[in-house]
Amino acid sequence: MKKEPQGKPSFQPEDASITRDNRERILIASPVRQTAAVLHEFLNSLQRLERETVQTNYLFVDDNEEEAASQMLLDFVHRQESNCEVIPARELFDDEHADDQGIYAKDEGGHYWKTEQIWRVARLKNNILQYARAHEYDAVFLIDSDLVLHPRTLEQLASSGKEIISNIFWTRWQPEAKEMPQVWLQDEYALYRRGGPAFPGAASEDEGEQTSAFLNQLRIPGCYEVGGLGACTLIRRSVIEAGVNFDRIPNVSFWGEDRHFCIRAQAYGFNLFVDTHLPAYHIYRLSELPGVAAYNRRVRRGEETITISLCMIVKNEENSLPRCLDSVNGIADEIVIVDTGSTDRTRQIASRYTDCIYDFEWVDDFAAARNFAFDQASCEYILWLDADDVFEAEDRAKLIGLKHSLDPAVDSVTMDYNLSFTADGKVAYSLRRNRLVRRDRQFRWIGAVHEYLAVAGHLLHSDIAVTHKKDKEYTDRNLRIYRKREQAGEEFSPRDLYYFGNELKDHAQYEDAITYYGKFLATGLGWLEDQIAACQKIADCEAALKRPEQEARALFRSFLYDLPRAEVCCRLGGYFADREEYRKAVFWYEQAVQASRPADPMVVLNEAAWTWMPHLQLCVCYDRMGNRAKAKEHNDIALAYHPTHPSMLYNDQYFKDLQKNI
Repeated sequence: MKKEPQGKPSFQPEDASITRDNRERILIASPVRQTAAVLHEFLNSLQRLERETVQTNYLFVDDNEEEAASQMLLDFVHRQESNCEVIPARELFDDEHADDQGIYAKDEGGHYWKTEQIWRVARLKNNILQYARAHEYDAVFLIDSDLVLHPRTLEQLASSGKEIISNIFWTRWQPEAKEMPQVWLQDEYALYRRGGPAFPGAASEDEGEQTSAFLNQLRIPGCYEVGGLGACTLIRRSVIEAGVNFDRIPNVSFWGEDRHFCIRAQAYGFNLFVDTHLPAYHIYRLSELPGVAAYNRRVRRGEETITISLCMIVKNEENSLPRCLDSVNGIADEIVIVDTGSTDRTRQIASRYTDCIYDFEWVDDFAAARNFAFDQASCEYILWLDADDVFEAEDRAKLIGLKHSLDPAVDSVTMDYNLSFTADGKVAYSLRRNRLVRRDRQFRWIGAVHEYLAVAGHLLHSDIAVTHKKDKEYTDRNLRIYRKREQAGEEFSPRDLYYFGNELKDHAQYEDAITYYGKFLATGLGWLEDQIAACQKIADCEAALKRPEQEARALFRSFLYDLPRAEVCCRLGGYFADREEYRKAVFWYEQAVQASRPADPMVVLNEAAWTWMPHLQLCVCYDRMGNRAKAKEHNDIALAYHPTHPSMLYNDQYFKDLQKNI
């Protein structure tokens, strides 16, 4: 497998007799084809690298399309005291394709490479390795030019003693997708191990569980063995001298030169590692450029993590409290427990976790109790939970990672609040809450019942979730508080009118609920989403009272506030399907399919209505209308969203049986 790199460096090795100190001598190198704005941030981060324990030189292979980027490289070279060179990429090719860069496209969707461009980059990287070997460097730090590094990155990697080690970074490879690492375990990009022992830390051989365990581990600072890596890698001389390079392996079809480098390295007996102590920032899209400033603020901060006070109000939570507090291990630097009158072992259990336990006389006001708890906190950020909430393992790992990476300019972090689940464990109902807030912003809770935290400023909408594990029966406590306030003649805010309606509806007091929802809507105030939800809840009440025409009117009323929502369209489709008016039902289910999702991440959506449900119902309607082809088409779409749903599987078999009988 050993193969000499293609192409030739353009200059001779320096004199090996030059005196060297004892520091490891590292070549920082990059093949550069970059926009000037991104390159500026990359070069600035290189300039800030600490190098007390290493000595460094630079080598850039200029493959730029922008003249401004090429000039930026030259200007950087002229400012350096250490040896720093720029080689035009075309000088490394001795064939007719020297100037054939090809079209490298990138946009907000991602980066788009052609095969020939990948192997052009491989040749550029091979020449860098050959240059490092010829100049007798101890290691080469090969880095992509769209990364921004923590100043301690190079010394951290060098101190590991590993022969091949990458510094981790995380990227959304597709817009709105989950952040993923640039390292993997097997094949082209598998985050689990096939056909062998499960990944250490994964309790089962299930691919999903192994993937979660691997990603969770990478969020914890450490050094871990991996199966593939790239883009930000320290490669020691022993690896280069053994002949490991980026050439294509002819009998392997994997995409990407880094994958062929990794296969060759493992075949030569070199293990691959990733260091996760100091994640780099990846400017994968131009829209991510503003994030560099936030990343640099975190670096200048000089602390490893933000500090977090967990603030809770509790009463008689001896069963759920240990589970909750165990789940914040490694997250909360301070735990503040405010007890509102427990008569069980809640205080004794809380004392195992914290000395910050306070009494608060209950005054039928949740906001007052929560504000008192917030007032006791002393850390930089405040996290709030209820006793029957937990962080599952994956979310706990994400939050620990966020402690290291959060921009200190963020005022509030929103998180999903997963409230119910399907039989197969998928989230059935979730909403978003402002969950982690800066203490010095002094945000306050508002509302005696169904209180909310009034926040403003810079919000971060995270992919972290809090999971609700209710272990008590619901009571009429909130309804009693509202009734007490009503009897006292208190004037309700629009928000209180809405939530009073909710309590009445939940306790089957439908006529009163309709009255209070009506009062809420009559104010013309309140959150748009609450106005739309109030219309749907009035429809629920009318349905319970068996008044179908009023139910339909309430649903249509929601269109006064915004574009039709998929949830409402599905209900109208069901209204007409129940009356066997399938043509009308099809119209409304089609509207659900075409509905535009609200842009606000705080909006609560019924994912079923926005994904598989209208397609399943369209299948039924078209089948009743005799159009089996359209019926099957929509069932297939529904199955793609929910492959294990029994109704869809039944329908799938139904259509297969029909096909057999033709």
